Amino acid sequence: MHYWYIRRKPARMNLNTKDMAEIAKYYAEEKLRLSSKLKHIDAILRKISGDNIDAESGVILTKRGDKAKKRGPKSVWGKFILDCLEEKNHPLSYRDLMDLAMEKNNLDKSKFQSIRASILNSAFRLRAIQGKITTVGEEGKKEKFLVMTKWLNPKGVLNGNHAQWLRKEMNFNPAPVDMDELPKPKYEEDL
Repeated sequence: MHYWYIRRKPARMNLNTKDMAEIAKYYAEEKLRLSSKLKHIDAILRKISGDNIDAESGVILTKRGDKAKKRGPKSVWGKFILDCLEEKNHPLSYRDLMDLAMEKNNLDKSKFQSIRASILNSAFRLRAIQGKITTVGEEGKKEKFLVMTKWLNPKGVLNGNHAQWLRKEMNFNPAPVDMDELPKPKYEEDL
């Protein structure tokens, strides 16, 4: 004997706003509790395996599982370089940055070498450690221009406005940047 059942749609629950609020509160608390447990489990697994890199962000972690922080004071010149690139909204040469630093800070020419060293050092950190800027060059030319990495597309090509500015103003055709060589931030504050 075969029994055929007619499938009915399940009845909808009729809840008032108070009930809905209580249910939402309960599940929000459960989510917080479970995510806390998962973080604890991740921390224990990291400790057991000896891994000191956060799986989500890729930043270095301390032995306790906290995100590591850089030591020492932050350079004012790194912020200066980023601000200049944002403000000008076009690629800049190292020389352009040095001239802007001398001009904005009303420094005499005797300070040029120390400003030059500071800017080169900060630009290196921004480029090679934090990955916030990079340089673009042209085949057969020594000159390079600093650009924000966010100005590059996934293939490493400088976006239209900035590439156009280089062609028009500097007679410079930037070559694509190898995006695989750009460093990933190691510390949370570099993200």
